[in-house]
Amino acid sequence: MGEKSEAFIISKEESGDSSFVVTFYCKFHGKIDLFVKSARISKKRFQGKLENGNIYNIEFVKAKKVGSLDSLIGIQIHEDNKFVEFDSDVNIYRSIILETIDKFEIDNQPNENVFNIFKYFNLNIYTKSKAKKIKIIIKSLNQYLKLLGIQPAIKKCYKCKKEMVNIKFFDLKNGGSVCSRCKSKDNSSIIVLKKMINNKKLSNDVNQLEILLLLISRFCEYRSGKIYFLSSLASL
Repeated sequence: MGEKSEAFIISKEESGDSSFVVTFYCKFHGKIDLFVKSARISKKRFQGKLENGNIYNIEFVKAKKVGSLDSLIGIQIHEDNKFVEFDSDVNIYRSIILETIDKFEIDNQPNENVFNIFKYFNLNIYTKSKAKKIKIIIKSLNQYLKLLGIQPAIKKCYKCKKEMVNIKFFDLKNGGSVCSRCKSKDNSSIIVLKKMINNKKLSNDVNQLEILLLLISRFCEYRSGKIYFLSSLASL
């Protein structure tokens, strides 16, 4: 008998001629890499069951040799998955949150809250409204960053706590939105927005929400010290 857990797939990569190494985030085990033998040729066992971002019920066994990977021996689609028509926006937003979790999480350090944040994202992201989709990914990222203790200030200056109607400056190093009075003279970590974010328009303005999503993603990139694929999608 192996160990069982609910889990979602963060990423996978080919191993040898026929296998995969799959990175899962498990509800009770945290981030782990599992060896999936012959997954690329065994259609009956694994076809359609190793997709990034899907939630599964998995079973795995511990490696017998020190330094070897544990092995996946069973996998079933979780009831909380939603299967709808292809949506390119959902794929991008899913990639953002998976990449964020991958960059910050340490192997074998379980936190059920991380699993639940992704589960919330997965259950709510499928909506026809693009504004709602962006708000779901922003909320999910903010919940995760709050869990890490590094949630950036958005509607208030991070330093003087003054409410801000418009966001012009965003300090990646020190914690988010910053007013012109509190802005550091050292601009190395400050993004100057070409188009200001108006906090009053964040409820339904897709363009404003997209800028905020990019800001939060750049913040994650800066704090993790690792480059995101998102950097190539747009500029602020």
